[in-house]
Amino acid sequence: MNALRAVPTTGDAPAAQARAELAPVEDLDTSAEPGYDPATDPEAMLLCALMDVRNQSVDIKQITNTLTAADFEDPAHARMYGHILDLITAGQPHDFASVTGALIRSGADGAKDAPLRKRLMGIVTAGAHSVAAVHYADNVLSQSYRRSFHIAGQRLTQAAEEAPEADLFDYMVELGTQQRAAFNRLNSFRQPPTS
Repeated sequence: MNALRAVPTTGDAPAAQARAELAPVEDLDTSAEPGYDPATDPEAMLLCALMDVRNQSVDIKQITNTLTAADFEDPAHARMYGHILDLITAGQPHDFASVTGALIRSGADGAKDAPLRKRLMGIVTAGAHSVAAVHYADNVLSQSYRRSFHIAGQRLTQAAEEAPEADLFDYMVELGTQQRAAFNRLNSFRQPPTS
């Protein structure tokens, strides 16, 4: 994974990308989020759609080959997606019970991660259908793409203040190259799959 979270390094395995840069999920208190509704959050809706067992005709491979956990802004969602991706990669069921089991096996036990499991319960009941998974994935990827510009802008600003003058242009070109890769990744995802 390169420095710009939204742009995976070529050759990274999807499962490795998914686990990359996952922040620990601590002090996740859903009650501290008054008015939060998973049904209005594209990240939560994508997770819900991926756990939907009613219809498995969706092209999950398109999603898992493109999205990484780093594409999720919410660390809890990133962690859940990492587990879903691991289950899919292993050819295992990736329904609510399986994801809960993966969370528990990874150390999500006791009172420490009870809020994470509570969040997962809210997500699984959000009402997303698997046929909309690609749509939700597109929304998550689009938001990640936009965040990557904020990150690049902050890095460029910091470089303008701290980096040697001789390095500034090359650094700007590097950031631009990363943003072009992110743009190509987004557009590649949006291309209809070829049969």
